[in-house]
Amino acid sequence: MKNLFLLCGKVTILLWALTSCSEPDLPPDVEKALTQVPAKIDYNLHVKPILSDRCFACHGPDKNKQKGGLRLDLVAAYDKKNEDTGRKALVPGSLAKSEVFHRIISTDPEYLMPTPESHLQLSPTEKAILIKWIKEGAEYKPHWSLVVPKKAEVPVVKNKAWPKHAIDYFVLNKLEEKGLKPNPEASKETLIRRVSFDLTGLPPTIAEIDAFLADKSPQAYERVVNRLLQSPHFGERLAVDWLDVARYADTHGYQDDGLRNAYPWRDWVISAFNRNIPYDKFITYQLAGDLLPQPTREQLIATCFLRNHPQSQEGGIVDEEYRVEYVADRVNTFGKAFLAQSTECARCHDHKYDPISQKNYYELSAFFNNNNETGEIPYTGEASPSLILTKPEVEDKLQYIRTQLKPLEQKQADKKAYEQKFEKWLASAQKNPTEILKKQPGLLGHFTFNEREPKNTIKSTLAAHYTSGDKDRNPTPYPGKWGRAVKVDGDMGIEFGKELTFDRYQPFSVSLWVNVLKAGESGPLFNRTNGELDNWRGYLCGLNKDGTVSLKFVHVYPANAIELQTTQKLNPQAWHHLALVYDGSSKAQGIQFFIDGKLASLKVINDDLQQSMLYAKDKANWGIQNFKLGQASIKSISGVAFDEFRAYNRQLAALEVQQLASKKDLIQIILEKPVSQLSAELKDLLQEYYRLAFDPEFAALQKELAAKRSEENDLLTNQEEVMIYKELPQPRAAFILDRGAYDAPKEQVKPNTPEKFLVFDKKLPKNRLGLAKWLISKEQPLFPRVAVNRFWQQCFGQGIVKTAEDFGNQGDLPTHPELLDYLAVTFRESNWNVKALLKTMVLSATYRQSSVPTPINKAKDPENKLFTRAPSYRLSAEMIRDNALTASGLLTRKIGGKSVFPYQPAGIWEALATRNATHYETSKGANLYRRSLYTIWKRSSPHPAMINFDVPDRYMCSVRRQKTSTPLQALVLMNDVQFVEASRVLGERMIREGGETPEQRITYAFRALTSRYPRPEELAILNDLYQQEFADFKKTPMRATKLLQEGEYAVNKKLPLAEVATCAVVANTLMNFDEFVIKR
Repeated sequence: MKNLFLLCGKVTILLWALTSCSEPDLPPDVEKALTQVPAKIDYNLHVKPILSDRCFACHGPDKNKQKGGLRLDLVAAYDKKNEDTGRKALVPGSLAKSEVFHRIISTDPEYLMPTPESHLQLSPTEKAILIKWIKEGAEYKPHWSLVVPKKAEVPVVKNKAWPKHAIDYFVLNKLEEKGLKPNPEASKETLIRRVSFDLTGLPPTIAEIDAFLADKSPQAYERVVNRLLQSPHFGERLAVDWLDVARYADTHGYQDDGLRNAYPWRDWVISAFNRNIPYDKFITYQLAGDLLPQPTREQLIATCFLRNHPQSQEGGIVDEEYRVEYVADRVNTFGKAFLAQSTECARCHDHKYDPISQKNYYELSAFFNNNNETGEIPYTGEASPSLILTKPEVEDKLQYIRTQLKPLEQKQADKKAYEQKFEKWLASAQKNPTEILKKQPGLLGHFTFNEREPKNTIKSTLAAHYTSGDKDRNPTPYPGKWGRAVKVDGDMGIEFGKELTFDRYQPFSVSLWVNVLKAGESGPLFNRTNGELDNWRGYLCGLNKDGTVSLKFVHVYPANAIELQTTQKLNPQAWHHLALVYDGSSKAQGIQFFIDGKLASLKVINDDLQQSMLYAKDKANWGIQNFKLGQASIKSISGVAFDEFRAYNRQLAALEVQQLASKKDLIQIILEKPVSQLSAELKDLLQEYYRLAFDPEFAALQKELAAKRSEENDLLTNQEEVMIYKELPQPRAAFILDRGAYDAPKEQVKPNTPEKFLVFDKKLPKNRLGLAKWLISKEQPLFPRVAVNRFWQQCFGQGIVKTAEDFGNQGDLPTHPELLDYLAVTFRESNWNVKALLKTMVLSATYRQSSVPTPINKAKDPENKLFTRAPSYRLSAEMIRDNALTASGLLTRKIGGKSVFPYQPAGIWEALATRNATHYETSKGANLYRRSLYTIWKRSSPHPAMINFDVPDRYMCSVRRQKTSTPLQALVLMNDVQFVEASRVLGERMIREGGETPEQRITYAFRALTSRYPRPEELAILNDLYQQEFADFKKTPMRATKLLQEGEYAVNKKLPLAEVATCAVVANTLMNFDEFVIKR
């Protein structure tokens, strides 16, 4: 019996073992689907997309959303055990032991994954793919785009006669695998039209078409390509796409959406592409041009790429909130433009699908957190920092003025030159010191505040405040340092007249007593600015919360300014004498600040005041308040008393300041001493006093200096500027922001990159230049792929990866991964030669195919993912308009320059605009017919015809335009003034250049607009139209007259009215023909 029990036990164990080793039964629908899945399952191609779509929301990179601690995007997840069943998540080769398998085939809604309430149920085919993958060993691979690209071997193909380049071998290899054949080569007319649009954005002229048709050489097409690559319009074509990426606009966006001067950056982009600057440099300049050794003007202008985002001019915004938004925009743009990653998804939490944690996001943002900028930008002028774009002739004048300034400044600094005259003055002054002290040279006004209506040379509104009747806003009397003072309590100030208007080249001094009645107060003590509303243009002395004092001399804050801060603090509830002394040099060293008669130690925060502190000499008060105590526009200080205010139009000497601070006749006491009893220090103080207050030669020198500096100031202030990026001397602290909120900082972070993309090399600097080098390094898996994919998209309509903006887990897989990697490595090896890359693409047999699909290819490759044919799709908005302008002969081919205002319906800007972009004034003459990329781009009111054809509003980075079809598009082509005018001008050309007969004229227009000859049936239809319209216009000439009045271009009155109108109608009809707007 014992042996029987032992035998039964062994049999039970054996049966259990056999059962556990056998694979479970599958549902019938999954069993059937298994017969239809690929023979070999690839993790990246087949499995990863399913996991990403169905599982990563709960089991992906976002640790805050991970259910059960399971993360399926990492191989480490395989060993994660289920607490209830004891099974590991995945056991390679074993379905029975894999928890994932049991979950996906379960019929129990409480056990099934994905859960029914997620609405992410797997299809039978998707279950079959996962099951087969597990059975085959559950091989894990890193995400395809995060593996460094390698140059694959060119595949072997059967049809060796077809390929013209390595591209074609990769394409043909896939076609032959599917049993497909490529299309034959397109006609020469189709080819030249296609490649002309792709490389220049313009159609070929009839002369260019005829030359190509006549050239029977095998190199004829390559010669066309070479010519187009050297065309100045090549840079314009590539710039259009880059403007979308860089979110370029001519206005700031947000509520006010005022104009900005960004076109110099746009023109640099055009120039860079035309000069074929290596792509790595093209990107490095834009990311970090200012950090390169001795950066050139070109490299600085390029950094405007980082400033193209929307910026707010709205008064009263929270400055830091908007500055943080600007930083976020740069991170998002960097991620999408260069990495094809949706980094923005990690701003508030870990990315749900891709390996970007919230910490990664803010480490990346730390690279872009150090621009010397503010959240609120000025109403006028360019947002700080900016680059002054002096013209060569102006630069010559500036150099001449500076050459003249140098000896004057040296003479000013030479104290020994005044010693002899000082000795004579001193002897005279000691005889009658009282008379000397009475003079007070340069004093503009002295306010004791002992009277309501002080009698001074400076007009004050103090009395108006006292008598306004608004008791809550009135400054109130307060016990002063000497007699009575005046106190302000917020939302009020004491305003003086325009006599205290000083520019940066004018010396001046301010002296007053101040009592801060409560610790922790902050705000303006005295100033002549418009406050934050216009980035503090003017000068200001302000109190900080910690008791220190800030000084600002500003054109546009914070970069084009001098900013200083005292190390000494003002004690609350105590009178302090303050004196600001400025020498007119526009340098921090030319500013002295005294506290209680002693020279204060000043920390230099910024020292780069380059332009005027005013708006214009003849508009000194335009848009800016007069000098005020206690208030700067909408910003006020509370609980501060003022006494004994003085202002001077010259630089005070230290001895004068000491006397004002002591209220003693200090200078008289010193002068009454015998010379023998004066120390060297006192003599130096007296000499400075003499020089600054009494020496006529020094006064003349100061006047001459001010005149020369005024000339320099006028020249610089009236030059164009462009926003640039300028790194702060010390980086701002960067933090993880809770849910992305600017005012909720958590852990501090340092600049770094997501480690899954590529570990940041420790040898690189932790700044934007280091980031650019990280981006273009040989180990970088994303950047070269992203770049060549967009250039492929330019030529083929869509990228090898269709989702050009997303190479992550939610993006599309590459249709030809080996080809993508081959091109990426080749591009890098070519020294990032853009023209060579594009030439390779457009010379390929793949590109040169006909776009007309065969029935077989259309059935088996409906979306043309295998490139069985050339793509056929609508031209861009810019190309459509430029096509009409070119065909009509209206196009102005000038390269670069300020943005222009082509026709658009009236009232659009007026309905939505404020600030300096309220009225749309249509351009005149040649500017009406500039290429479309020069059209003024207002974010809140983009050009309506271009928006109808899918140009993005450019509020954010866009790497792939949507393609829509709406009735509005047909209405634009038929009725928009630009197209009607182009039609009538083309009508004139048809008569002048097309020939004598209707057929000849129709053929001319057809070729001009579509680049090919019309077929007989097309010609017949158009001829019928011609005859009908001609007969009607002969009967009703007023209709012809009305038609030909459309647009600004002058009508040629020498041509027959009815014939021109008829030709215009035919031309307009052809502009509504699909071949006018479709690239084939």
